[in-house]
Amino acid sequence: MEEQTIKKENLSTHKSQNWLLVTSFLQVVLLVYIAMQIGGIGGTIQGAAVAGAPTVERGVADPEPQPVANVDMKQLVDDDPSLGEKDAPITIVEFSDYECPFCARFYSQTLPQIKSNYIETGKVKLIYRDFPLSFHQQAEPAAIAANCAGQQGKYFEYHDKIFDDGGAAGKSSADYKKWAQELKLNVAQWEKCLSDPAQKQEIQKDFLDGQRAGVQGTPGFFVNGKVVSGAQPFSVFQQIIEQELR
Repeated sequence: MEEQTIKKENLSTHKSQNWLLVTSFLQVVLLVYIAMQIGGIGGTIQGAAVAGAPTVERGVADPEPQPVANVDMKQLVDDDPSLGEKDAPITIVEFSDYECPFCARFYSQTLPQIKSNYIETGKVKLIYRDFPLSFHQQAEPAAIAANCAGQQGKYFEYHDKIFDDGGAAGKSSADYKKWAQELKLNVAQWEKCLSDPAQKQEIQKDFLDGQRAGVQGTPGFFVNGKVVSGAQPFSVFQQIIEQELR
């Protein structure tokens, strides 16, 4: 009887130890996932907005920009929103995701300098295209909301609202409507646009065009045919732009 009791106690202890190991492992996995979602790791989160498509978020640790062979910039230019002069000598095509923390970093740290130095001086035109990653649940809804604001001539005003509020992560339809009201859009018209299948098709086209051009993460840029991957500092863009202006 005493031997059976000892065996039962040993079995119980063994099960408890196994459970503690499993619990500890799950806690580590959860912490790593949270860290990646916050944006502490660049270029490591795998996902795909289209089945089988490798996509990542790209931070500043990614490789320096290299020329992209056989990329026709005309194929990257759609009827998407743009900033700058139509005939500017330099065209930057940005593929971005409203929930991507590195896209928000580019918006807050690099874009203002590109605007003041090159866009507002007529040297650069920036074209914004959507590249929503599949693991970002609000990336596509935010893109549709912005595109519908664009139907009323306020695309970049809405674009700025999203990023100024920390991006689309954790946002809801109530937030999107609030921004539409703040921009004094015709809200009824804007809401009707949200349910238009053409809006989703336009975003899908952006994504597929980006894939064909070799985009594998966000943010991704083409500067007159040269690729810049990730939220690079202004100096990286400046170097390429100045070379193209010579």
